[in-house]
Amino acid sequence: MKNPHKHIVKLSNQEYKQLQRITRSGKHNARVIKRAHIMLKAHTGYIDKDIAVHVGVSKRTVERIRKNYIEAGLDRALYDAPRPGKSPIITPKVEAHLVAIACTPPPEGAARWTLELLRERLIDDKMVTRISLNAIDEHLSNRGIKPWREKNVVHSRD
Repeated sequence: MKNPHKHIVKLSNQEYKQLQRITRSGKHNARVIKRAHIMLKAHTGYIDKDIAVHVGVSKRTVERIRKNYIEAGLDRALYDAPRPGKSPIITPKVEAHLVAIACTPPPEGAARWTLELLRERLIDDKMVTRISLNAIDEHLSNRGIKPWREKNVVHSRD
């Protein structure tokens, strides 16, 4: 049967062996293994609809994988391009400042640090312009710091 595809996949011997290793080793994530199966089926001459059914993806996914291979090579067909994403609000410098604050005595009039007080302090110190209470809680909890519990606060001997 003639291949009706705009993007015909013809793998080199080396690429074919690489895809075989990927599908048999089980050392890659499921997405990469599925893409390797798509590439192997496409190389064999299967049509997109049949590949999609066999691998369990949409026909559009098969088309995109073929196109990525033709335009940018095997790695681009198998792996996602890096995404820039949003830069984190809590940088290592901000985190160090947060931990330092949480380990000091609370502000006057407060029995202990609360997440709200910590957020206000980070904003007042111009370390951040905004930050969620969850982000503060997560960063402190990951380090076992709970300033709202008096026994976990280390006070200096000044």
